[in-house]
Order: sequence, then C-alpha cells, then structure tokens
Amino acid sequence: MKRLNWIFMAKILVLLAISCSAPQVEEVDKTTEENKLAEWRKGVWLLADGSYAIYTDTHYFVVMVSGDTSSPNIYCGASQVKFHRKGMARKQVIRVRQFPGGELTSFKENVLGHNAEIPLEIDTTQFAPNTCNIKDGIIYDSITEMTDEYILLTTCNGDHEKIFSNGVAVYLPAGGGEAYSLRIESF
Repeated sequence: MKRLNWIFMAKILVLLAISCSAPQVEEVDKTTEENKLAEWRKGVWLLADGSYAIYTDTHYFVVMVSGDTSSPNIYCGASQVKFHRKGMARKQVIRVRQFPGGELTSFKENVLGHNAEIPLEIDTTQFAPNTCNIKDGIIYDSITEMTDEYILLTTCNGDHEKIFSNGVAVYLPAGGGEAYSLRIESF
C-alpha cells in the first residue's frame, strides 16, 4: 500500500508541475483593488482542516488528505486564476478526488499539449457584488466589500471569504460557521 501512495503522490506532483509550466503573461496596468487582492491572496495557506492552498499570480493549488488507508478522503487540484479589480476568476485544470468508500477520480482540462495551457480569458461582466457566477467553466468570485484591513469575496452557494491584510482569512459558509486559514509563506 505504501508503494501505491508514493506512486499516487508522484503523479500528483507531475500533474502540478505540468500545470505550472504555462507561459506567464505580465499585466502592466493593474488597479489598486486588483493589486490588493492579488498580494493579499498570494502565498502558502494552511487551512483549518490541515489542508494546504497555494496561490500564485496565475494559479491556485489545493492539497487535502484525511482519513486512513481504509477510508481516505483525498483532494488535489490545480486551477488557473486571474485577479481583477472586481474579483477573482478561477478555472480548474486538474482535479484528483477520492471520497471515503469511493473510487479515485481525476479530471484534466485546458491543456494544449507540450505542457502548455490555454491562457485564461475572462468575461469581466460576470463580476457583480454579492454574486458568484459560473460561465464556461470559470468561477467568478466577486468583491463585495473592500477596506484597508480586509476584502470580502462572495463565492459560490452564497458563501463568503474575508481575506485580511495580515495573512489571515476566514471562510464564511452561507449555512453558518467559520473556518480560518493562515498564510504561512508569502512570495
């Protein structure tokens, strides 16, 4: 079983490396809101459940494993992201998922070949305060409120995320509760 775990993790690392090898496009004219959202979001985040999320200028990665070998809960994903003055757009490129008692599933989209991605093009009209829109597989999380201390994003299903300037974020599900995360590394 240990050999299978190492093989599985090696495959995940290869998939993540492939998704990172896309050409990087620099945007010259960024607004204050866009810069603030990108800078406060970028880095390595430790989530309340022990998962990790990593945000770069152009990608978002999640690694989550819980349970044991008889009932694993595994989720690893890679998404393209694009920051905008009205919010953050994200499109999943790779997903590996196994729920307890379920089959291991995977998903890969948007790869041209030669390990290059199609650049993420977004429809900025999909951003609107207090909404999360999904169009053509792209999720549009909209800025609902912004202060010098935090940015409040509206995400899917009526959930919100409050990202603080000090490297703390709190996920606020529509059904109540809160889940904190901490940025443990910035870049």
